[in-house]
Amino acid sequence: MLKTVKFLIGSAGPSGFGSKSTAEQVTETCHDLRSITAIITGATSGIGAETARVLAKRGARLVLPARSLKAAEDMKARILSEFPKSEIIVMALDLSSLDSVRKFVAEFESLNLPLNLLINNAGKISYTHAISEDGIELTFATNYLGNFWAAATTCYVATHPRLVNISGKYFSDCNEASTSNLGSNLAEGCMYV
Repeated sequence: MLKTVKFLIGSAGPSGFGSKSTAEQVTETCHDLRSITAIITGATSGIGAETARVLAKRGARLVLPARSLKAAEDMKARILSEFPKSEIIVMALDLSSLDSVRKFVAEFESLNLPLNLLINNAGKISYTHAISEDGIELTFATNYLGNFWAAATTCYVATHPRLVNISGKYFSDCNEASTSNLGSNLAEGCMYV
């Protein structure tokens, strides 16, 4: 309970930042990131969009892979309107498709750019049982396998390979093994893994 209260009021953790810290505050000491290339999935909205905007402000070269190239191009235009000198590359990537991940990795490698940051922000939840083109449950394919495959195949071009994945706890209280009728109603919003 105390952890929840601290989170809600934004108390700073060991890093000095809390749940109310902004991307600008977190990157305040990063004045010049021009030598950094960052791939940010899920950068067309929400946290990913703000991460992209702030990294562009700090000078990082951005690679914005997305299912919707239009949404990624719109995000690129918004960032360029605020930071006109930004270098932003838009690329196609559907994390639920291993073929799309392979194509993205090959295209990124052909750019001969270093990989300094890989921010796996994209996510999808399917509230009904859906299958990817590869025959894998859609949420699992998108949120786990696609990110894993992209990271595993791009890590060797990273300047200092190290992988840190951060995840939310949105459905951590779901119990798919529960056979009670009460539990089955709650499980409709849970991931099918």
